[in-house]
Amino acid sequence: MERKTYSPGLLVALLFPLLSVGQTGPGGVGNSTNNALWLSAENGVFNNAGTTPAANTENVQQWNDRSGNGRHATQATAGNRPNLQTNVLNGYPVVRYTAANNDRMLSTGLSTADHASVWVVARYTSLPSSNPGLIQGAASGNAYSATPAEKNIGMWVSSATTQVWGRGIQSDGTQRNVTMATALANGQAYVLNTMYRAASIDQYVDHGTAGSVATDGTLSSWTDMAIGCQAGGESWNGDIAEVVAYNVAVNDAQRIIIANYLAAKYGLTLSANDVYREDNAARGNFDHEVAGIGRINASNIHNDAQGSGIVRISNPTGLGNNEFLFWGHNNGMLGAWGVDDVPDGLQGRLERVWRVSERNTTGASAVDVGAVDITFDLSGLGNVDPTHLRLVVDTDQDGSMANEIPISGATHIGGDLYRFSAVTALEDGVRFTLGTTNIAITPLPIELVSFTARSERNGTVQLEWATASEWDNLYFDVERSDDVSNWTVIGRVDAVGHSNALVQYDAIDDLPLRGTNYYRLRQVDLDGSSTTSHVAVVEVLRLGNDPFTVYPNPATEGVFIRCHDELPDGAFYQVLAASGQVVAKGLVPNCEGQGHWLELNGLDAGSYTLLLHVGAERFAERVMLIR
Repeated sequence: MERKTYSPGLLVALLFPLLSVGQTGPGGVGNSTNNALWLSAENGVFNNAGTTPAANTENVQQWNDRSGNGRHATQATAGNRPNLQTNVLNGYPVVRYTAANNDRMLSTGLSTADHASVWVVARYTSLPSSNPGLIQGAASGNAYSATPAEKNIGMWVSSATTQVWGRGIQSDGTQRNVTMATALANGQAYVLNTMYRAASIDQYVDHGTAGSVATDGTLSSWTDMAIGCQAGGESWNGDIAEVVAYNVAVNDAQRIIIANYLAAKYGLTLSANDVYREDNAARGNFDHEVAGIGRINASNIHNDAQGSGIVRISNPTGLGNNEFLFWGHNNGMLGAWGVDDVPDGLQGRLERVWRVSERNTTGASAVDVGAVDITFDLSGLGNVDPTHLRLVVDTDQDGSMANEIPISGATHIGGDLYRFSAVTALEDGVRFTLGTTNIAITPLPIELVSFTARSERNGTVQLEWATASEWDNLYFDVERSDDVSNWTVIGRVDAVGHSNALVQYDAIDDLPLRGTNYYRLRQVDLDGSSTTSHVAVVEVLRLGNDPFTVYPNPATEGVFIRCHDELPDGAFYQVLAASGQVVAKGLVPNCEGQGHWLELNGLDAGSYTLLLHVGAERFAERVMLIR
């Protein structure tokens, strides 16, 4: 199995000047200026210094900062590294800390200020010390300090009460500890938030009030932040999924948006202001890349958001007090390949679908925030003609797009941004996506364009596939089967990783099975998640030069290997199980005439591959063993 070639084309990052794409921080709040640190376990977790993504259960040396500031959390000491655990909270991974190992990570060089807003999504499995710490911010060099006077901001959980508490140290050195009010349960994940405001430090658990203390509105420096542990035995024993820190006190509307983003993502329920409801299973689990706009009053408003996704919504014409509009997607592919639920007049639409919650702060009543602008970031698609783009909205909420009338009128507003202005079709609960009337001239991002298998005259199978969009793509495993039930990895091909240009891949299976061969691709992302392609089928009638014949086949106790010509000295055979394990091997001394008898009586019934090694050449035959 070998990788032949690929054409990476133009690699285009989905990053643009923040003023042109709205706010790209968590939930669509903030940017690299005020979002001092953003760590999430599904993004940029490495088992070394930022080059090899950590696999499930592997230790984490570097955890990349998503804020745009590059303040990655690191741990140079192998014995103090936490490990990655995949598919833990609502399908998302976590970074798991072990107190006995004093696991901890450090981010340095944060731009701090007198005000701050900090969130942590976490859970504990035990509280082995008096105050296990989640995060601690301090002046440079002091983030691991055990000295109370150096713990300038942070979150801890008291083992005596299981209550979460926080701290802020004023610029004059006065320590202000948040009164503990809410106990946490073992094994339960929470959205924990501390707000450092002008006159108070306020703490929240799942957005519900959980303690407060008065302050003079100043903070000592917190340019370094420890995640998961501080010195003095205050070690976290449990999971941390996400850490968000701003160097401003976000307003009340923004705080609601961030809390809803985190709760939807990790499958949690807020105790107050749980506005976004499309993350519920009954409504389709639109849990991913949730962002929102909203208003509490004229002083607490947020009317332009994008978050980490490609959809920006802005300029609501009727956003009233205590009204919000949230959107999140179903994690469908950012491509049109294989999608058949398409309205008349369109040649394709994205598999990814977004759904809207347009409700008040209690989440109980639908509202109307008026017309909005919807902007799509179509980075890397080249010459997009906006006249071909269509916004597709499931206005009757029947789950089908095919019976809808697409909305035209997209305009190019610069870069790779295309906007539908003054859209009035969004209502509480509706779904929407993007389509094209000309998929050749104005394509939509397609991850896997094609995958084919072809039998060659030399007995090999040529495998070819192409992608038109990749994001966080780590590698492809090429899998083969003879029954479409049991699959064996026969090769691995490194992926380009990030691209919105056409990328061609090919590979060779130089030891296919005689008869029907089934192939598929397993695409693996940086976070360890994977998806499989459709199955390609090929008939292999001739294997290489076929210097031997195997009979009987199917067999019950063994087979004869009959050679067509005399073999050179040193020829040998191997029998491989479906898993690829060698279960038998030996020399083939003379297999002309009747042939060489190969005993298989000790093996279980099933499909095996018989490999004959003749000098530098290998020849394969599939053998079915029955009982």
